[in-house]
Amino acid sequence: MNQGRRRHLDDRWRDLATAVLIAVSLACLLLGIHAHASPAYRFYNVARNTHFYTTSEGERDHLLKSGPPFQYEGAAFSAPSGEEASATAVYRFWRAASGSHFYTASAEERDYVRGISGYAYEGVAFAAFTGGGTGRIPVYRLYNRDTGAHFYTASAPERDWVVRSFASYADEGIAFYAYPATGVPALAPSSYDAHRLLAQASFGPTPAEAARVRELGATRWVEEQFAQPISAYPDSRYDHLSLDDSPTCTFNSDHTSAEYRCALKQLTLLQVQADFFSNALYAPDQLRQRVAWALSQLLVVSGMKDPDMETAHVMARFHNILFEDAFGDFERLLYRVAISPQMGHYLDAVNNDRPDASAGRSANENFAREIMQLFTIGTVELKADGSPILDGSGQPVPTYTQTDIKALARVFTGWTYPPGGKRDGKADKPGTHHSNFAHNPRHYVGEMVTYPNGHDTDGKLLFSSVAFTAGQSAQADFAQAIHTLFLHPNVGPYLALHLIRQLVTSNPSPAYVARVAGAFNDNGQGKRGDMKAMLRALLLDPEARSDPRFNLQAGLLKEPVLLVTNLLRALEVQSDGIYVDKWPRRMGQHVYYSPSVFNYYPADYKLPGTSLAAPQFGIHNANTVLARESFIYDLVYNGGLSPYSKFPEAIGTQWDIEPWKALAATPTQLVDRIDERLFGGIMETAMRDTLVEAINAVPSNKPDKRVKMALYLAANAYLYQTSR
Repeated sequence: MNQGRRRHLDDRWRDLATAVLIAVSLACLLLGIHAHASPAYRFYNVARNTHFYTTSEGERDHLLKSGPPFQYEGAAFSAPSGEEASATAVYRFWRAASGSHFYTASAEERDYVRGISGYAYEGVAFAAFTGGGTGRIPVYRLYNRDTGAHFYTASAPERDWVVRSFASYADEGIAFYAYPATGVPALAPSSYDAHRLLAQASFGPTPAEAARVRELGATRWVEEQFAQPISAYPDSRYDHLSLDDSPTCTFNSDHTSAEYRCALKQLTLLQVQADFFSNALYAPDQLRQRVAWALSQLLVVSGMKDPDMETAHVMARFHNILFEDAFGDFERLLYRVAISPQMGHYLDAVNNDRPDASAGRSANENFAREIMQLFTIGTVELKADGSPILDGSGQPVPTYTQTDIKALARVFTGWTYPPGGKRDGKADKPGTHHSNFAHNPRHYVGEMVTYPNGHDTDGKLLFSSVAFTAGQSAQADFAQAIHTLFLHPNVGPYLALHLIRQLVTSNPSPAYVARVAGAFNDNGQGKRGDMKAMLRALLLDPEARSDPRFNLQAGLLKEPVLLVTNLLRALEVQSDGIYVDKWPRRMGQHVYYSPSVFNYYPADYKLPGTSLAAPQFGIHNANTVLARESFIYDLVYNGGLSPYSKFPEAIGTQWDIEPWKALAATPTQLVDRIDERLFGGIMETAMRDTLVEAINAVPSNKPDKRVKMALYLAANAYLYQTSR
């Protein structure tokens, strides 16, 4: 090759390399990624209420391994290379009195602090800039006047929140400038991190799902769950749409017949409950299943109402609404629930005739009251953080009055069952068909429909300011009422409190509630009511993801259903779901049979003698405590549930003890497996020692007894009965 051609090619390659370098540099600049920047990792010291920042992976890994009291909070910002133009050193001091580190980019301040007793100089921590520039962000410094500690953040909203929420903090301005932490990969969750997320966002950890969380990380796992296909109750399974027996589906037949089996599956909730537990144990869309269960305890209908609500297709179609809209728009969810004939029947909104004073008839107020009190806004005005707004006398401000209930009851007049029901026979209750109004007979497939002259078309006023124009149709009034409630400022914190208490902790901090409510109010794109945005905020919040062991108020009591499903999933049972409900029912939680619209337990229940919220303890008493122990004994020692004899395809609920027996010869290995499956690897030392001692007391030639006793003791421990 001649020299000229070689120089030409060299020039082309040089130009191409330069272009690529410029393109990569530009892309990094646009993305906030800097080739020589180092993430500044932030840790929170729970014991001292201070923060620590380091760019050293060695220090980071040491603290991660050490665990409490340090909680990893991710990368706060990215520090430039010390060799970068205009970069300067950030100096680090240790102050034992406050248990905190002090950082400054000022050599003058460094020299001044070195002369103050109590500060130990630790040298250069990392580099930063003293001025702004392209791609740089300010890092703010706040001073705690009570402790003498300093706090640093690159988030202006966090700075403002700290100053607003804690009177002891003073804003000292910008400490230095750095690069954003964009592009810094999250650390893989630990075994306990994965276990805890699954305890909150599924029906219990399993080895396979825990491995998936560790592989993806919390954020990507949540997004993967959002994308999972819906596991619902197929209409094709519950296709006996009559409320009555039929020749092919009747209890008036031999108990071994197909007709009798059909009646069991279609005219009771036996199969729906079995499907509930099958989904809870095996469905891939665990987050949707768990959220739908939480929503079912807010937007309550119950088989306790009457035989209609105990019919399979009736209950299945209602809960399909919760499955379908668990990750959707809350206004749509509320509308679909409110207009469903199941809710109309349960809370008497169906066949609710317009009032007529001359006939002594008034609108039924039941649904109007409960949609406000229980489903959306609660009884008192709330701040964004869920705490009550007080009047000048220090009393909570009510959200609505009896006048509002009466007005809303008139809004919800004029609706009847969907067409398709039977006019004759027991499917038409006495008194439900009036000569003056064209009420449809009871039917639960589809949405409620209006009937002539049933709706109150007079004007109405809600909350003293929302006018319903006279002459509006029933449909227009209905939609306006739902939209008005949806826009009420209470909905965000009210729903946030409910979901946090169902999924994460009974006593969230006000700031946590405010952050989750804020995501409901605005998903970051100006949209209100985005359930995905709310659930992201709820599950990925530092209060949900940080180590709870130094927060004595963190966590909740596993409600009966969750105690059952968690243990069944931990033991990897094989189950058809049939009659699994017998276990939580004995503990006070009969699936889809809430004793009232107020759910299984009071939402505001507090531990006696304390101010701590503990809703699940509302059904925790001597009888249900014994039922919890009895369930564990029944599963562990008796093997579970035998196949239901009336269903030839039944397999019951059984667990395989053989893999556990293989570990029984070495008690520490058996305890390690129990720790992994039940506790996520954080079993307390005293408990571990007790279990090992108890196992050793059983002869080694009886491995089944060793396994059963160890599992029985562990599952009855308070650390397992609660979820932290």
